[in-house]
Amino acid sequence: MKKINSLFKYLALLFLFVVQEYFIAYITYNTVGFICFQYAISIATFMISRKFAIMTSLFTPVVISLFLYNIGEFSIILCVLSLLAVLIIFLLTNTFLQKSFTVQFYRYSCTLIFISLLTMNSATGHFNPDFYTIANFLKVLTGCLMIIWFSSIFFREINQKKNRISELEYMKSHDKLTGLYNYREFTKNLNIISQGSDKKYVTVMLDIDDFKNFNDEFGHNEGNGILQSFSKRLLDYMVSNNEINSTLYRFGGEEFCILIEDTPIEFAYTKLNNFINCLEADKYRTESGKEIRVSCSAGISDNQDYATIYETVRAADDALYRAKKEGKGRVIVNTGDAFTTN
Repeated sequence: MKKINSLFKYLALLFLFVVQEYFIAYITYNTVGFICFQYAISIATFMISRKFAIMTSLFTPVVISLFLYNIGEFSIILCVLSLLAVLIIFLLTNTFLQKSFTVQFYRYSCTLIFISLLTMNSATGHFNPDFYTIANFLKVLTGCLMIIWFSSIFFREINQKKNRISELEYMKSHDKLTGLYNYREFTKNLNIISQGSDKKYVTVMLDIDDFKNFNDEFGHNEGNGILQSFSKRLLDYMVSNNEINSTLYRFGGEEFCILIEDTPIEFAYTKLNNFINCLEADKYRTESGKEIRVSCSAGISDNQDYATIYETVRAADDALYRAKKEGKGRVIVNTGDAFTTN
């Protein structure tokens, strides 16, 4: 269906719907003695796509009327009830796609039962109150419960598939250990920026100081704990109070990058410097209860000083190397002409 034009797609879907709807009318009329469940498809469709649900709901009374016309029992009352059912469907299911799956399915089930009972039709040209017996209501109710049971299986599969797709999309763009964006997402965003963005970006490269020593002394599990703690604190600090629009990435190992949008480099420097001071003051507690001091170094650059965003990243990396060389636990700014502590 993805390879064909939109017009043919809609015509094909409309044809399939008309065939199914006519089949429902034919089967129910010849098995239980009257027409029911004609809105089962359109109600189910609403949970998947509002666009197609509108089409199926509007065509339902048309198809049923054609069926009754073909068997010589065209019913005006059915058309009125069917059009009324269309309005009720959209009133009751208006928030289907904005709620949790449990709420969606609860409303779907109630709507299906209500609409099916409302549009029961004996295929006669006049309203017959004797037709609405307990036996007939039980027939429709039993059929509704069977549809709901089969639908629950289908919708559960749809829901699980959506969750799995969301999970895979998240894993593709995020680092599994820290939850930050990964290097792949970083290169993707750099490509987008390099293709013509005129926004101002401050690039920050960070590295946890002496991280190898932590791994050697406490083991890799504890090292992972330090990485997770550091990432959470950095993320909380950078996004607190919404002072700056920043995106955090983990390059791998103990190295991180931050892209800060439309922020003066002086402000970014002050914020990073404060973070480093807070990080060192608030010690990390290992599983054994030992408190250790964790520090980091950072290099900052501004894309206003460089021709491309890639050069900006390299400049920040050079500044980080300089910060490490000058004693760690500090922030160095690379303006292109000189390294400064701002």
